[in-house]
Amino acid sequence: MCRLTPALIFVLALAAAPRAQWRAAPAATVVKPEIVRTVKHDPAAFTQGLILADTVLYESTGLIGRSSLRMVNAGTGAILKNIAVPDVFAEGITIFGGELVQLTWKDRYAIRYNYPSLTRKPPVFRYDGEGWGLTNDGASFIMSNGTDTVYFRNEKFEVTRKVPVTLNGRPLLYLNELQYARGMLYANVWLQDFIAEIPLADGRVSRVIDCTELRQIEGPRMPPMGDDVLNGIAWCEGKDEWYLTGKNWKNMFVVRIPK
Repeated sequence: MCRLTPALIFVLALAAAPRAQWRAAPAATVVKPEIVRTVKHDPAAFTQGLILADTVLYESTGLIGRSSLRMVNAGTGAILKNIAVPDVFAEGITIFGGELVQLTWKDRYAIRYNYPSLTRKPPVFRYDGEGWGLTNDGASFIMSNGTDTVYFRNEKFEVTRKVPVTLNGRPLLYLNELQYARGMLYANVWLQDFIAEIPLADGRVSRVIDCTELRQIEGPRMPPMGDDVLNGIAWCEGKDEWYLTGKNWKNMFVVRIPK
């Protein structure tokens, strides 16, 4: 018997929605990641962004007064470098064009660092609205802001394209941390235990990566707010392995996701 996980119930509910235009949309496939191993993760890290370069993970953590940019050993989880970013609520990060760029939530600018030295590089990138997730496809930045839309931005951080994202025909709100991999966009969704696989040609979610098992191993959400949600996606292209974690999680899971 197939066990109905919260992620699967969410997808089935959308697929069963009564409106004709929703029924016409092909239902997304649900797959589960295979856990390869676990790496320790700092439970004090309110993870907002995660990327892998060689054997080093770069992690952006949030909360005003506690935000940081970190270098983390991908094999052991040991923190190699911790740069405080105290005056903002830090968000998603990506490495692109010889820079590491770190979004802020409501300050409407992105911090630029020279890569790999991580020295600050003025001026900041400015943008309207909130900053949530950030990645790149090798040609453009790709950014989320908590809505159902992702934004392509050029090297000056100007918007060049917008892609609305739908799941089973309905807008998928609260797109969060992003990772571009395998020619697709992978997105955490705030408060959900799944990752959406998004073809950027049309923005229709093709697969849902059900991470319920990871949530169960990590343990139930902590009261009162339950902010310790799944958030953080980094892809190791050479091994086709993925590093997945969450806000204030004690574990980072190295997994394989079926192709």
